[in-house]
Amino acid sequence: MKKSWFIILFLTVGLFFSSCSDKVLFTKQMQQELYMNEINLKSVQFYNSKKIVLKRNLSLEQTKVSKGRIRLKNGQYTEEIIIKKHTPGVAVDNGKKYLDIAFEKGNRRYIKFILNPDDYFQLSAKIWENNYGKITYDTLDYYILPGGAKALLEVSKENINDFEKRKRTLKGIKIEH
Repeated sequence: MKKSWFIILFLTVGLFFSSCSDKVLFTKQMQQELYMNEINLKSVQFYNSKKIVLKRNLSLEQTKVSKGRIRLKNGQYTEEIIIKKHTPGVAVDNGKKYLDIAFEKGNRRYIKFILNPDDYFQLSAKIWENNYGKITYDTLDYYILPGGAKALLEVSKENINDFEKRKRTLKGIKIEH
């Protein structure tokens, strides 16, 4: 009796926590449905699934003009741009296999997400070495720190429900004899 009670409690708690998330991973299928319904991806609110940290080394002169968070570490000035988990972003460019997402306003201040083998849009870099990805952000080279390397794009469940509401299947009209 206690064992079945524990299983019911475990399933209830698991269902509760899984339903608490108001975001779902953005997939290739969702992108195709948006295209078919002529919905512009620039009108969709996107989110990142993991914290993303961009980092670069600075010279002393660069520390005065830097817009991120500056730290002195081991005698070296570094700039970090932190994009917290679930930060809202917008598409600034897109193709069938990629989305450029901006999390702040400004020219060239976006991050590329590409379609991965599982049909999700994953954070991309020009080069990956030892889990560090090199990207160009705001015309400067930054490195993605390892924790954010597997970040995926998410959308709100509300958006998905809106997309599904616009979809309908017609039964057709038969000629009556």
